[in-house]
Amino acid sequence: MDKIYLFSRNKGVQSHLYQGEQRTPKLKRFYQKITLFSFILILSISGCGYVTRSESLKHIDSVTISPIANESREYRIEEELGDSIKQEFFRRWSEGSDSLFNATIRNYEVLPLSLGQNNQPEQYRILLDISFVFQDLKRNKIIRDEKNYQKYYDFYVVSGRGKPPEDLKTAKANLIRETAQDIVNSILEEW
Repeated sequence: MDKIYLFSRNKGVQSHLYQGEQRTPKLKRFYQKITLFSFILILSISGCGYVTRSESLKHIDSVTISPIANESREYRIEEELGDSIKQEFFRRWSEGSDSLFNATIRNYEVLPLSLGQNNQPEQYRILLDISFVFQDLKRNKIIRDEKNYQKYYDFYVVSGRGKPPEDLKTAKANLIRETAQDIVNSILEEW
């Protein structure tokens, strides 16, 4: 590669290639510092604010899950949600008397979200409104008391919307599974 020489009033003869070589290491160090700073920032953010509740609940080895009350008009949803919540709790604990979980389904609704041709629904939203209490019976302490826990699940009943269509039964099962996972995780972990 040929060097290009430039004349400067203050510095005399200088190689243009030489100036470029000087800038590259500085720029490289700058990007390395930015990358390192970003990495440290991400680690500190992800490390802060997430405290495992299981550390404060390590004395609990079992849970009693009361039958879920159903104030909604949806038939047998309390059994489906109860089974799903039991499955999530029993992945971590056994059945017993260290703690107690009580819940009430307050409302269950299926609402159309978007209409297509001929005003036929293409997308629905299922809303589930629950109240629940989780008690530490060993220390006689309420760990979580949620009066208005709401969960929703959106699904399409037509093709070509980015997500495959689902029927109501499948969508309801997905909502119940996600709700059980979220409730149990919210009890065992604190963000």
